[in-house]
Amino acid sequence: MNLQVHRHTPTLKVNDGRGLPVRHVEYLRKVIDGPVTPLVTRQIHDPIGRLIAQWDPRLFDSAQKPNLFSVHGLSGTALLVNSVDAGMRLNLIGVAGQALRRWDGRGCHWQTDYDNQLRVIALHEQPPGQPQTTVERITYADRSADPDYNLRGQMTTQLDPSGRLEFAGFNLLGAPLCETRTFLDGKACTTLWHYSANGAELTRTDAAGHRQHTRFDLAGQFKQSFLQLKDDDSLQPVLRGLTYNAFNQTATQTTGNGVVRTLTYDPADGRLTSQTAGVPRQSLLQNLSYHYDRMGNILRIENHGFKPVFFANQRVDGDREFAYDSLYRLTWASGFEAEKPNLQPGLPDLITPIDPGRRFNYTEHYQYDQGNNLTQLCHRRDGNNFTRQMRIDDHSNRSVRWEENDPEPIYDELFDPHGNQQWLQRGQPLSWNTRDQLAKVTLLEHSNGLSDDEETYLYSQGVRVYKHHVWHTPSATHSQEVRYLPGLEIRTRSDGQQLHVITVSTGVGSVRCLHWVVGKPTDIEPDQLRYHLGDHLDSIALELDRDGAVISHEVYYPFGGTCWWAATSELEANYKTIRYSGKEMDVSGLYYYGLRYYAPWLQHWISADPGGDVDGLNLYAFVGNNPLAYIDLDGGMRGPKEMVEQYQQWRTKYNDDRAFNRMVYRHLELLSLVKQRTRDAEQQILNHRSPDQHALSSARRTGTFLAGQGASYATSMTVGVILGAPGGPPGMLVGAGIGFVVGKAVSLTFNHVAETTGASASVKLKNKRIDPDKLLAQVRSETGSTAAYVKNVLRSFDPRSDGGKRKLAKEIYATTAGKAPIVGTGMKMALAVSEILHEVNDAGKELTEEKINALDTHFENLTLMLDRGMTRMEAKFEATGRGKSLGYTPQALRQKTNKVTRRVNDTRSILRSNSSRFTAV
Repeated sequence: MNLQVHRHTPTLKVNDGRGLPVRHVEYLRKVIDGPVTPLVTRQIHDPIGRLIAQWDPRLFDSAQKPNLFSVHGLSGTALLVNSVDAGMRLNLIGVAGQALRRWDGRGCHWQTDYDNQLRVIALHEQPPGQPQTTVERITYADRSADPDYNLRGQMTTQLDPSGRLEFAGFNLLGAPLCETRTFLDGKACTTLWHYSANGAELTRTDAAGHRQHTRFDLAGQFKQSFLQLKDDDSLQPVLRGLTYNAFNQTATQTTGNGVVRTLTYDPADGRLTSQTAGVPRQSLLQNLSYHYDRMGNILRIENHGFKPVFFANQRVDGDREFAYDSLYRLTWASGFEAEKPNLQPGLPDLITPIDPGRRFNYTEHYQYDQGNNLTQLCHRRDGNNFTRQMRIDDHSNRSVRWEENDPEPIYDELFDPHGNQQWLQRGQPLSWNTRDQLAKVTLLEHSNGLSDDEETYLYSQGVRVYKHHVWHTPSATHSQEVRYLPGLEIRTRSDGQQLHVITVSTGVGSVRCLHWVVGKPTDIEPDQLRYHLGDHLDSIALELDRDGAVISHEVYYPFGGTCWWAATSELEANYKTIRYSGKEMDVSGLYYYGLRYYAPWLQHWISADPGGDVDGLNLYAFVGNNPLAYIDLDGGMRGPKEMVEQYQQWRTKYNDDRAFNRMVYRHLELLSLVKQRTRDAEQQILNHRSPDQHALSSARRTGTFLAGQGASYATSMTVGVILGAPGGPPGMLVGAGIGFVVGKAVSLTFNHVAETTGASASVKLKNKRIDPDKLLAQVRSETGSTAAYVKNVLRSFDPRSDGGKRKLAKEIYATTAGKAPIVGTGMKMALAVSEILHEVNDAGKELTEEKINALDTHFENLTLMLDRGMTRMEAKFEATGRGKSLGYTPQALRQKTNKVTRRVNDTRSILRSNSSRFTAV
């Protein structure tokens, strides 16, 4: 770390009187003893403290329009988001926070349908100037689904633009057991999984019938993996063993080809300091060491396995060095490259056979503007110098490559309103679907507008599942398609060749098996295993065969472009698709990350970050312009490799814990509700059989109702008069409205407490009150607390919504017009008393056999439901290794459940008995 660059470059944060940040100041120095430039980021909050506008340092002084502007609803949800990079998004939010409708800057409109549990069941899409169509339909399993496969409540079918996705079962933790994806051409592909008790994947059978087996050690850590090809009874060891250090970092890895990989870390901070790989008692295939500054930026990577060579009057040693500015952006890099640097998308010329002598030293210098845009790349090498410049839009971070004497870019033609790049390069248009996913790349287009070479893509659940490449020659049309499935790629060519690419995880890196179904080339090994050796970014540097011999060797520029590329043969090289950062390079030269595509020759993304400003206000910058220290797993957010992996683990655990606690909470609420309804049912059964019990219950029910109505009416009138009198007639109207709300709250609170204690229970026995399905639905829709119950009901009178205004106005009118308070209240009470009298009359009759049988079935199903629910929870407790949830052990929950089920069975006995001498509880 060069202290002269970082000297006197603090970071300042300025807060307003509310403690909210309004300015963020960073000081930039690019070179030693160079001038310091303050970079000011501006933030504005609304009166209640919500962030509504942000300017980056570049637009802070020059643009009135902020980088990001937001308008929030009363609940705090963003209703309007307008970004200079990503365009406009407008949302209509429902009362439960669900997105009902969406509009965007490209003129598209979406409508989302939900079921009664607020699960998405359909998505309707309307592109500009076109009719609305349904693009997704989702189906969930109901109570009729087989509980042995844990289907109830789970998504079982999804129809989307890529085809159909079906699930036939889930484990106790919600992971799929069976998944079938049917593509648009009708081809169905089914994948099966088998898990351990704690949810770890043990076996996966892919859509082609190939099986992967995974084994774990006593601590639950990944240990070994095996591959069993279809129609082959033998297991091929792919990963023979992994060891870990005290911080759960991989220490050694032994793969199926006998290569041992060793990784060492700095004990002070856990940073990777070296990695070696090779077959024991042979020369190392990889021997890298890493040197960092105090902030974790890599200053030097030494390749000890590289023998220095002298070529073209240069000494090439294989080491790489890097330098940074005070904002930790890469400003200088050195390394080696091929004879002809590749200045276009794709790969440089292949060197075959592998010749380590044809390498040239280079250095690169990078310059950035105040908005974190790369503006210039200067490449220096003896006999091959060049400079690449980028033109940046004055009002956004949209940028294009520009050369001297080029016309000034017209950004509205080069980007759509959402900031999606419209051209890969001149003559190669890009097409995007309505969800801002890349739909087609045209690599060669005739003057008549017809494409001669293009690749199209389909997506499902946000990830790519299919791509199709078509190209023409004077004599024929050729095509190749890839179907992406869990652990498997099915690659089919128009000449009949079909290849299965099976990906097997090895903990650090992966192995790809090339299994030809039809059309295997004669000069390549059948069922070839390709073992990957990567660097600290998981970029695939070496491919090894099953004997540990090198198949290919690739070296990368700092921002991901390939600078040197060699293989044993051109045929072998053609089957390498995974490269920089472990991602796939398409025929276009773009890297597919998941959420978006990366152009390494431009050093930035070709579309804005779909997550917004989660990674800064520049939505195109690649990993903060520090590609040696950071990675991006899916195109959404950068982070140090170790931190990204830890975050993914933490997020998974957090979601699992939250779902588990919610399941236990609902079970407790269900036990409480069943206990309450069972207690009421016992009393109601006795009411039908005993005149004394009938009379007591009738008196209690009537008295509770009158007391509740009286308290509500008195409170409503008192509050209305006190608050409304000072304002005259208009004030009385407002006071009446406020009084109504307060009175309603008192009434709801009284009723909820009365129901909980049984004081307001019906005199007669009602089947629906103990219907298991209705009880379960009620628990899922309520939180159970009195305050939340009142809040949920009063939400329907919210004056901020149109429905709430109408309902509130109706009630206010009924309680303020003339003598309506007395008349209206009297009518309501008369109707309610009439209903109570009807209950009293019916409770004086004997229960029919039909009703007794129906009630008996409900009681039986209640006990089954509670027992099955508890059994599932016990299994999840054991599977996840949890000892407690919400303060309850599984033993305590079982005791509580058994106590309630005994109460249900006792009530069932009372129902089947003809006696009226049971003591009511």
